[in-house]
Amino acid sequence: MLYPHPRSTRGSALITVVIFTTVLVLICGSILGWAYTERKLNYRNSLRLEARNAAEAAAEYGLTQIRQKLEARNTYTTNAFAVGSDAPLVPPAAFFSGSKVDYLTVELAAGIIQTVPAGGGSYYVNPDDISNQSDPLKGKYVTRRDISIMAKATVNPPANQGAPVTAYVGQRLSFRGAPLFAHAIFYNMDLEIAPGPNMTVWGPVHANGNIYVSKQGAGGLNFMAPVTATGGLYKGFKSVGGVSVAPITNSGTRETTANNDIFFTNGAGALVNLMQSGTWRDQLMGASAETNDTNSSFRSYSSNTYNGNLQTKSHGIQTYNPVAIGNYVEDPTPSNGVDNSVNQARAMIEPPIPSTDSSYNAELEDQKFSRKSGLYIAVNPSTSSRTARKPDGTAYTLAAGEVKAFKSDGTEVRLPGSASHSTPGGDPIVTIKPDQMTDLRRHSESYANTTARSGSNAYTGKVIDIIEVDMNALKKSVERSVNGSANATIYPNYTSSSATPVAVTAANAIEGFNSSDWNGSIYIESVDAETRQDSGVRLINGRGAVASKSGAAGVANEGLTIATNDAMYVLGHFNADGTLNTVANSATNSARHPEPGERPVALVADAVTLLSQPTFNNTGVQTGGWNDALSGLRYDIANWNPNWSTTAPSNANRIDGSNTATLPSTYPGASPSTASPDVKFTAGTTEIAAAFLVGLTPSNKNGYRQNSGGVHNLPRFLENWTGNTAAIRGSIVVMFESRVADEPFNLRVYAPPIRLWGFNSLFGTQNRYPPQTPYVRSYRRVDFTDITNRKGDYSSAAAEFAALKALFPTGAGTTGATRTAFDEAAEEP
Repeated sequence: MLYPHPRSTRGSALITVVIFTTVLVLICGSILGWAYTERKLNYRNSLRLEARNAAEAAAEYGLTQIRQKLEARNTYTTNAFAVGSDAPLVPPAAFFSGSKVDYLTVELAAGIIQTVPAGGGSYYVNPDDISNQSDPLKGKYVTRRDISIMAKATVNPPANQGAPVTAYVGQRLSFRGAPLFAHAIFYNMDLEIAPGPNMTVWGPVHANGNIYVSKQGAGGLNFMAPVTATGGLYKGFKSVGGVSVAPITNSGTRETTANNDIFFTNGAGALVNLMQSGTWRDQLMGASAETNDTNSSFRSYSSNTYNGNLQTKSHGIQTYNPVAIGNYVEDPTPSNGVDNSVNQARAMIEPPIPSTDSSYNAELEDQKFSRKSGLYIAVNPSTSSRTARKPDGTAYTLAAGEVKAFKSDGTEVRLPGSASHSTPGGDPIVTIKPDQMTDLRRHSESYANTTARSGSNAYTGKVIDIIEVDMNALKKSVERSVNGSANATIYPNYTSSSATPVAVTAANAIEGFNSSDWNGSIYIESVDAETRQDSGVRLINGRGAVASKSGAAGVANEGLTIATNDAMYVLGHFNADGTLNTVANSATNSARHPEPGERPVALVADAVTLLSQPTFNNTGVQTGGWNDALSGLRYDIANWNPNWSTTAPSNANRIDGSNTATLPSTYPGASPSTASPDVKFTAGTTEIAAAFLVGLTPSNKNGYRQNSGGVHNLPRFLENWTGNTAAIRGSIVVMFESRVADEPFNLRVYAPPIRLWGFNSLFGTQNRYPPQTPYVRSYRRVDFTDITNRKGDYSSAAAEFAALKALFPTGAGTTGATRTAFDEAAEEP
């Protein structure tokens, strides 16, 4: 049998090997080429990222410079930061040390300041806009200005690594001013609130510090609008031991389930309890101590639960201050006998200082009510000549018991009733009344409530020299001098139950003062109030509409602001008719809604004390309310000790004041009393329509282990208000520590009123504020963009950058080269 000769397969196998090898080589080459290309692309991307980061850093550096200038400046031109010495400089060369950035080509340019909206006016931060959910100013009318800034940076790669890479970026800084009185409550320090009865806060709340919330009774504490704090939110009382500020109760332990009715509002307007499942959802989130993890948990929980209506340091809330007013700093060592607090905001109520003074700061002076007011009244209530100031800070000698008045330009004017007035018979606006009343809260020495009183530490009240401002006389003067009217409608005295039109004549005018001088603001300099500490400005006869420029609602300078460096007292109804509507959701509720024709009013002082409306029987004899002659008496007999001023407080010694039988003072229009009580009259229900800008004595000041009293004890009281109402619609602003009425909170001198407190809708939905209302400024970065020919109508990003920069003022911008020249010039001796 024949078999075929077998074929050789070595040739085909070789060919196959060659083919596979070639393919493998091609694949490997392709992979290597792809890897090289990918490496090159990644490297180029890293260069682009480095260039972008450098450009963004330059833009941020520029925005920071602009913000620092704006924080200290209230006036500027629209191109202030585009050209000239105020133009932002690029970062110094050392900033880019170790990078591939070509420093000489780094460029930075700022545009003109633009008003939003373009026509001017207020900008409403709409809370229904989802982009504003976390905006701390949502729901407020603000002034808004925007400034754009652009930057570029170039990165040079090593040799043979391609062309340089340039990045271009743009960003806007939005700086906004919110009226202080756009807040129901604004604290420039820690805010403490712990009411007993139910308390509902209807407007926005902000604290440049921590917020401590608690309850001391069965009532609820409800926050119906956004609450923000630059510090933390804590359930409990602020420690007054001078060592820590732990969120604890008065007993030193953290509350768990007691008084768990504290509510904040979510985005849908529903109240949500701060306690959930037995845990307080504050900065501690149920832990025994605050940590970064609890802060992170609180941020997440609060954002998801309250939808931007409760934000703290965990959310990056910034400090809001008026321009040129630095941050308040509480004394870190209260018990060492040296006051190390930083209390610059009190300058807002202090007399002006001249430009020649070494501490003169023009921007800070512009924030003073003494500089901003159209009418400046200097009063010396002492028995010796003192040095007073004119509106420009010029010093002069004011005789004992003398009153002088000036327009804002320093021109002296003559008040009605003064000897220099050409027409006699006018009602004096200002009267000095030495030793007029006793303030039991103000005393010769503060004391620690763990220390027994003694003869050397008397706790008897301070007798006050009163600078009395008659609001009826002021209204007559404004009607005559400002409004050119021949009559004024006033409540003639405290016994009157209705307003009466009265004629006004030349005798009522402020001579030398007219409509063009009026800006709605009056400043009263109480000479040396801070060193004497025994005087006070008291507003009387303020029932009904107070003095204001006439015209439609919303006219320029409508309403009234009265400011003083002294403590202030308000006697009786003020800017209100005294008829209360207490129905919570009524359209005329006295805590929230103004009376017909009501104008915005502010009272600005070292501290404010409310003295209740006097009440009378049908024969005109006073039976209730404040009475000067009775002011040093105890307010109740129960738990009073005859050694009250020299023995330690106890359950049997809980009330201050003497029991000396005293004949009451007789107010004008009233009948004299024949009885001599040994206790004060019970307070009369009182209605106030005004915003307060005041100071307080912070918790544990000077190591006395007492608390500030909290916002629920502002303003101050001195009577037995049990069963009677103090109704206040307005805004409560605490900006500084008191330096006149600087004694600590003291519940021993009064019984709390029924509180009907609310946020006046004039300051909210109506966007109307008292004259010369301060604004607090905040800053927000918006619209960061990479300029990458995104509009599609430029040949390159460089062309778009050049086109956008062409919209800036001529000469805008600095580069690394100009910065180098600037730095070299600065280094020259």
